Amino acid sequence: MVKIKWSPTWQLANELQGIVLIGFSLLIFKLLVTGDVGQLVAPKMVPLLGITMTLMFLLGFFRLLNSNLKGADCDCDVCDENASFLNLAFSYLLFFSPLMLFFTLQDMSIDKSMLPNIQFEHGQTFSVSEGQLKTSEKEDMITMEDDNYLQTMDMIHTNLDDMAGKEVMITGFIHREESFSDNQAVIARYVMTHCIADLGLFGYMLEGEVGGLQSDQWYVITGKLDKKEYEGQIMPIIKLEKAEETIAPDEDYIYALD
Repeated sequence: MVKIKWSPTWQLANELQGIVLIGFSLLIFKLLVTGDVGQLVAPKMVPLLGITMTLMFLLGFFRLLNSNLKGADCDCDVCDENASFLNLAFSYLLFFSPLMLFFTLQDMSIDKSMLPNIQFEHGQTFSVSEGQLKTSEKEDMITMEDDNYLQTMDMIHTNLDDMAGKEVMITGFIHREESFSDNQAVIARYVMTHCIADLGLFGYMLEGEVGGLQSDQWYVITGKLDKKEYEGQIMPIIKLEKAEETIAPDEDYIYALD
């Protein structure tokens, strides 16, 4: 018969685990209340975060509730009554550090310099229904907005020969890469599928007087669609006719799952 004896180290570990679980649940709650969660995950993932928040809070609560048990029947270091409190505290510092950081930050907006090196995606398209294609092809002016951005991109890529020469209006920010020449720029938007880890940059190469357009500044671009070879691929471009500065939208990401 194994004799179970009280271990203060086990009790401390148990309480720390409960605090960490409740802390992360409160962090998710803060993101949901402030609306900053949209900068980290796509809207369709928010209900899953709500479930996660609830489960983490309940697990943490019951973990704290059971912290006065007289030890545990296990062979791990946490149950060792001779284990160092310093080693235990250091291991849990890895969990408490991000919690302290997020709860002390007043501005939860994402600095674009913190994002990975996201490059211009010029070959990927998204599926679109036949009904949307027929409707869009008949329009003289193609207006790309948040609710039709990806569908319109797919329509243009799929029917590039028919789309060439049509006028297009698109809102986005100016993006440049090191490989671009002085007269090359892209009007683009960030697209999120599930979370910020799979963020992509989608848009169109501009041709014309683009030297005066500031990088990362938002513009409403009007021009005509054309096609051009870029890096061995035939891709649509926009021949710039008009560029008007505008402010960034409240939600600067487009969500592929919407």
